[in-house]
Amino acid sequence: MTLFKAFSMVGSLMLSAIVVCAPARAEPVASTAPSSDQLDPAKVAVARQIIETGYPLEKREAIFSNAIDAMVVQMRSTMMSSLKNDPGAEKLVNGKLESFISESKRILNGHIPSLMDAMAEAYSREFSLAELSELNTFANTPTGQHFFLRNSAVLSDPSFRAANEAYMRDLMPTIDKMRETIVRDLTDYFAKHPPKASSGS
Repeated sequence: MTLFKAFSMVGSLMLSAIVVCAPARAEPVASTAPSSDQLDPAKVAVARQIIETGYPLEKREAIFSNAIDAMVVQMRSTMMSSLKNDPGAEKLVNGKLESFISESKRILNGHIPSLMDAMAEAYSREFSLAELSELNTFANTPTGQHFFLRNSAVLSDPSFRAANEAYMRDLMPTIDKMRETIVRDLTDYFAKHPPKASSGS
């Protein structure tokens, strides 16, 4: 695997996690982020240069927003297929989704600075100083800038979209079964073990 392929995979996985990860209904937990004291300052400095060049400040919101839109289109295509014969239900769900997506983008925009800092720290852990320097040189070329700015565009590419929608269609029955099982098992569990009040309440 070449350095640029490895770098591309890391960036894509991180962006995908940011875009599609949905919050679970659970008690808040403390952050377990590693201490920045353990990082190599020289590597972090170069990694931040890569981030600043690859993801220009004025274009970051658009990059993340476009990635969200691309993934939502594919998820909507798969998840809404069962409602095609019920326009009323489809309209209701679409309205809720639009509201959720809009609010999700607003919240995400507030976290972009910290996400970019975290990505730089992750790069500093994943790559050597020599590799980071090489990537920084690449990021400053026209090809490198095009790669960074358009990397998330592959999510909207017809080939990727078709393959991803096929994957999600096959996955949906498993998700539905898991959800039903979890709801049933939790209902049985809490009937026998009523949930205790949160320590913060």
